[in-house]
Formats: sequence, structure tokens, C-alpha cells
Amino acid sequence: MTEVKYLNIIEKKRCSGCTACVAVCPKQCITMQADEEGFLYPVVNTTRCIQCSKCVKVCPYTDSEFTNKPEKEELSVCYAAYNKNEEIRYKSASGGMFRVFADQIIAEGGVVFGATFDKDFTVEHTYTETLEGLTAFMGSKYLQSRMEDSFIQVKRFLREGRKVLFTGCACQIAGLKRYLKKDDANLICIDLICHGVDSPQIWLDYLHSLFPDESVKSVNFRDKVTGQDNSSVCIISSKSMFCERGRNSVYFKNWQYGMFTRPSCEICPFKSDNRVSDITIGDCWGFKKIAPEMYDDKGLSSMVVHSEKGKTLFDTVMHQLSFKETLIDDVKLYNSDYIRSNAFVHSRRKAFWKDYHQHKKPFEKLLKKHLEDSKTKILFKYIKKVVRRCLLLLKGLPN
Repeated sequence: MTEVKYLNIIEKKRCSGCTACVAVCPKQCITMQADEEGFLYPVVNTTRCIQCSKCVKVCPYTDSEFTNKPEKEELSVCYAAYNKNEEIRYKSASGGMFRVFADQIIAEGGVVFGATFDKDFTVEHTYTETLEGLTAFMGSKYLQSRMEDSFIQVKRFLREGRKVLFTGCACQIAGLKRYLKKDDANLICIDLICHGVDSPQIWLDYLHSLFPDESVKSVNFRDKVTGQDNSSVCIISSKSMFCERGRNSVYFKNWQYGMFTRPSCEICPFKSDNRVSDITIGDCWGFKKIAPEMYDDKGLSSMVVHSEKGKTLFDTVMHQLSFKETLIDDVKLYNSDYIRSNAFVHSRRKAFWKDYHQHKKPFEKLLKKHLEDSKTKILFKYIKKVVRRCLLLLKGLPN
């Protein structure tokens, strides 16, 4: 078999766009380019490529100790928790856990990496060295973030001996670990319980459909004006404001059903017990069973600590939290995104993109056409949920 000398993405389900290949290339001949769905993929300039194969070897979709967690390292101490700072908690998507960890790293002279909206309200990864800079990283952003040179910057700060907190999706952290080739003592990685990332292209079309002649000033995907359990997407423009409960949004329903999530999210191998992060945070769904005494609809997080580094950081900030130790099985049961992305190949996905590229309908009508919350689909979802719970019961997990 001929050895593969450089990346050539053929199967898009096996590329999360983490940019480890871009960062490792000694000739800087790999660029991230958007495909017809708006997702970024690495493209190699073969005329400049020296065929060193570093881009192939660094890919997190190949087996490695940095993307496959040894069973003996699994710690999995779980908590239901929220930040005691009520202002931060309210502004956060769930319990404000990111801020308590990030504040500590900044207080120790460290650097925090996270996702933020850019001037066009797509999402990019960047870093901050100040408490003020952390505000932009707060709140959920369901889009594919552009990593830019984040991996290279992480390595630079670590070489300077500084602590680094890197927050992102599990696939991004897997790529970072592959690029660094070691688990640096000063690096703390926190991944988010992720449903799958949305196409930046579709997101921009959605914004334009809402505000065709106005400039957007702010976006909040999880505004708690109606509580955490029934949060709203609120967008403020130069002239008006749009606010709609997420569960009623035709845009978010299409995203939840996998209509325009990244293909790799369907088969994400970096979830469940194979997370190579130090801490995982997400919404505490199932709170009525897990921690009913803690839930007040202001924000409650589930948190899973995977490593001794993560446990040390948690112990340092625990006085700033209200928390209760819980079970990993409850996290898996009530938030299935911990195990796998709920994104799946929707039966209408190909038809949606065909209509989209042919511009057969105005954008809002296109979303409504391909959503079609029919009784049949609702029944299918219910049956799937029942079957999954039955399988968990057969495996001895609590119902």
C-alpha cells in the first residue's frame, strides 16, 4: 500500500476542522477553505508541499494516546453545580462554570482560550489575559468556530511557562493534544457537551433573513429572560430586536435535527468515555432526579472531572460554587449529547442543500419546508427515546 504523504479529505465525516494539520505544517502550505455548506476543511498546496506527512500523522482521526484515553486514566467524578456569583450565572448559558475556572487561571497569571463572535457574528477562537476579556467567551455558540492560529499560540504560552485554559469542543481538544504531542502540566482543557456545530453559512443567511437592512449588534443564543429550561434566542440590531424561545425556532429545530450540522458530528469519536479533556461541562438536564433541590431555573450545570489536573482546579475554586456529587450514569442518561451528538443524517438533508443551492425558496420558507414536524417524525423520535432507555435499563443503568 502506498503511504499517504499529505491530507486529502475525501470522507468529510472524518474531519472536524480542528486545524492541527495547519498548525503542524512546516511549510505553511495548508489552508482552511469553506466547502459548499460553509464548513472549513484543510486544503494542501501540493506545489509547496514537501511530503513530510506531518499533517497526516497529527490528524486526531488516527489512533494515538492523545486521542484515545487509556481506561486507567478515567476519573469521572461528577457534580451538579452552579456559580455563586448570580450576575455571572445569569449571563451564562447554564450554571456559569466556565467563568469560575477561567477567573482562577487569569488570577494565576495564565491565559484563557475560548470562542467569541467576530464583527460579522460568526465565531472564532482566540485568547484573553484579562478578566474583562472573558465576557466575550461566555454563553453558548453553536457554530463551527475558526481556530485561526490558536494551537500555535497555546504552544507559545506553554513554552513561556504560563498556565493555559483551553475551552472548546471535544474534537478541538483532541486536535490540540495531537499537535502538542504531550500533556503539559500547565495546560487545562475543558470541553463542552456538544450537540453538533452549525454551518456558519446558514447562520449568516438566517441573520440576513431577520435583519436584511440592519446591522446586528449582539446575539444571545441562550437568553434566560424566560429561564434556563425555556431559554430564548435574542438578537439586537441597530433598529430592532428579535427574541424567540429556542424550542419554537424553526432555525434551531432544523439544527437540532441535523439538517445543517457538520458531517463529522454524526460519528464523533471524541465523546462518552473517550474524552481527553480534564473537565467536561454542560447543561444539567434531568435535574428533577439528579439535583431537584438545586434547580431554580437560573442555571445549573453538569460537570465531569476526568483528570487529577481537573480535580486540583476544581478543589481550588469549590468555595465559589454550590455543588453536589452525582453519577456519571445520570449524565449519560439525561444528556445523551455526552455520549454522542444527537445530530444525525436527516432524511431531508440532501434535499435541503439541493434546494438551498438552487435558491428555490426564500430562506425562511426553505427552513419551514424541510422541517415538517409531522406526526410521523414525532412518533419516530418518541420510539427512539423509549428504545434507548430500554437499552440502558438492560445494561443496568438507572432509568
